[in-house]
Amino acid sequence: MTQVLISIGSNKHNPQIQIELAFNKLEQQFEKIVMSPLYITEPVGGIAQDSFINAAIRLETSLGPHELLQVLMDIERQAHRNRALETPNGPRTLDLDIILFGEEILTVSDLEIPHPRFRNRRFVLEPLHQVAPEFIDPVSKKNISRLLNECTDMNWVKEMDEELLTQ
Repeated sequence: MTQVLISIGSNKHNPQIQIELAFNKLEQQFEKIVMSPLYITEPVGGIAQDSFINAAIRLETSLGPHELLQVLMDIERQAHRNRALETPNGPRTLDLDIILFGEEILTVSDLEIPHPRFRNRRFVLEPLHQVAPEFIDPVSKKNISRLLNECTDMNWVKEMDEELLTQ
C-alpha cells in the first residue's frame, strides 16, 4: 500500500459541499483516509474570483499513480468540472491533485509527481501539514513541516471557523 497526499479545493457551486461529496466518494474506495480541516484561501493566478475552500487528504492505495488519477478525474467530472473549457487558474467546481505518491517521482505528459508547484503554495502546505507533517518530499528531501516553514507564499490561508462549517 502506498501513502498518498491529495490537495482538494473548490470555489464554485457550494464549495464546501463539493469537497464533502468528493471526500465521501474517496472514503468509499480507500482505507486509512483522513481529511484536514477546511481552509478559506486567497485565489492565486491573478484572476478575479471568489475565495477557495481547500483541504488535504491522506490515504493509502494499492492503485498506481495513473489509476488514482483516473479516480480523481472521474470525481471531478461528476462535480461537472470540464478542464478543457475552464480558464487556467480560474474558478472551478472541484480540483483534486495528487501532491505526493509515496516516494514516487514521475514526469509524464499527463501527470507530474510530486506536484510541481506544491512547495510554493501555502494553500496546499497548510492543510497538508495537518494530515502529514512528517511526510517527505522525495525531490527536496524535506518534510511538509519544513516546507511550510520555508514557504515564501504570502497569500492568506485561514482555517474555517466551526460555525462556518454548517452554512
